[in-house]
Amino acid sequence: MIVVFAIALGVILQEAIGLVVQGFLDIPPERMALAVWGDTFLLRILASLVSTAAGALVIGTFLASKARTAALIAVAPTVLFWLLALVIGVRYAPEGGLLDLQVRQMVVMPVALVITSPLAAYYGSRLGESYRGHFDRPRSVLNIKWYHWLWMLPFFLGQIVSVLLFTVVLLIRFDFTYGTGMLPGLVDLIFNLGYLIGRVVLMLVLIGIVAAVHHAYSLLTEEAGTSARRWKKGAVIFAYVVLFHALRLMVFGQYL
Repeated sequence: MIVVFAIALGVILQEAIGLVVQGFLDIPPERMALAVWGDTFLLRILASLVSTAAGALVIGTFLASKARTAALIAVAPTVLFWLLALVIGVRYAPEGGLLDLQVRQMVVMPVALVITSPLAAYYGSRLGESYRGHFDRPRSVLNIKWYHWLWMLPFFLGQIVSVLLFTVVLLIRFDFTYGTGMLPGLVDLIFNLGYLIGRVVLMLVLIGIVAAVHHAYSLLTEEAGTSARRWKKGAVIFAYVVLFHALRLMVFGQYL
């Protein structure tokens, strides 16, 4: 079952990352597909590898033995998907060199992911193994009881990842409105009071989001307690679910 969980986790993470990429690059919904996200190339590869490694990392924290074998099994659907994409790409890609965007997306990208996805799974599981001692709660994944994941995967995890990643990228990106290169952004950050205040406010928002996620995790990993305590925890977690759904809708509503 942990293999199925890792596959589902990878799919949800890719969807969340894709939503952030779509929002920042303003990619129309009709140009967002399973394999191709608009004109992106490296970002699509990175999203796939990060999602694969994350699923494998969870496997490494969960299994006491054969975690790397399980991670390679979990990555098999990803490899098969990109092999199929490669076959289609080789057949239908336009004639052109590696500088042609469609050639890179339809041929080079599938080849790269077929080769690197198993490596991401292998090393992700190795990293997870090193943290296995931190996640020893029985019948749990990442110390969260298995039944919570039944609703967290479809209704909570993707919302958290997309909102958190969007805020981080928004915070660290520079404003190039008045020129090109790093200098205008640096100058604004130092001398433009409005720009600086905006960054401070955004940092406070990010801190609030991280604190909310941490609090939700602490509640989900907490032992059951009394009936009153369980109801209170449930109410707080439900409030967080509504909050992150609202934030996701506010930020990405036009792409949903």
